[in-house]
Amino acid sequence: MASDTDQEDFSFGEMFEEPAGYLPPPPPSKLVEYTRPSPLDPRTIKINLLGTHPLWGHHLWNASKVFASYIDANPQTVRNKSVLELGAAGALPSMIACAQQARRVVVTDYPDADLLQNIQTTVDLNFPHSPIISVAGHLWGHNIEAILELNGNQKYNVLVLCDLVFNHSEHAALMRSVLGLLEKDGRAFVVFTHHRPWLVEQDLRFLERAQSEGLVCERILEEYTGAMFDDDPGDERVRGTVHGFVLSYPVITADQ
Repeated sequence: MASDTDQEDFSFGEMFEEPAGYLPPPPPSKLVEYTRPSPLDPRTIKINLLGTHPLWGHHLWNASKVFASYIDANPQTVRNKSVLELGAAGALPSMIACAQQARRVVVTDYPDADLLQNIQTTVDLNFPHSPIISVAGHLWGHNIEAILELNGNQKYNVLVLCDLVFNHSEHAALMRSVLGLLEKDGRAFVVFTHHRPWLVEQDLRFLERAQSEGLVCERILEEYTGAMFDDDPGDERVRGTVHGFVLSYPVITADQ
């Protein structure tokens, strides 16, 4: 077998690099505002969104808005609790958790510099210098210990998963994060829309996987918001409905 030094160099150098100015610049980031019901304070949450991103982190998803409203209507969901958001993108639920006096809020997304800096910008717009909120990269199913360290090496009371189940190939990895990060009396909120109506069964397999791991699955909400993207194929009613479930470990009674 030839040694490394005997191998031909198949590097093409700059042959296929686009010249400067060849590609158009990416769209600029944009600021959107989410208005909470009166008399909640702060009344307006500012969300900074990337102009575009291959991981869909440049949208404020309906599932996030519906769950943000759910937290405001049920503040005990997060108050005085540790909250971890996975795949946060715009991070609206995390901002609401902070506003509703969560004890600790950790906002995570794929470890991409643009995504994480964008989330940090949103944090700085709403809760600058807050000691309770942190932003971190997290590749689902990996390096659980680093995320636990951000909560004093303790698992979390509340996990937030908004519009993540469409990523079918990552269900197993996402479930490893849930199991590794959710404390035994905690709750994981899974909120989503079936953006591709012909793949409803595949979306729901995440919940089936949770049940196969011993978690209890309970529906908490269903709300029609209208579809995220008008021109997408499939039943608009299906594409426009947000579903919410909570995952938890079974309650162990004294006689068990």
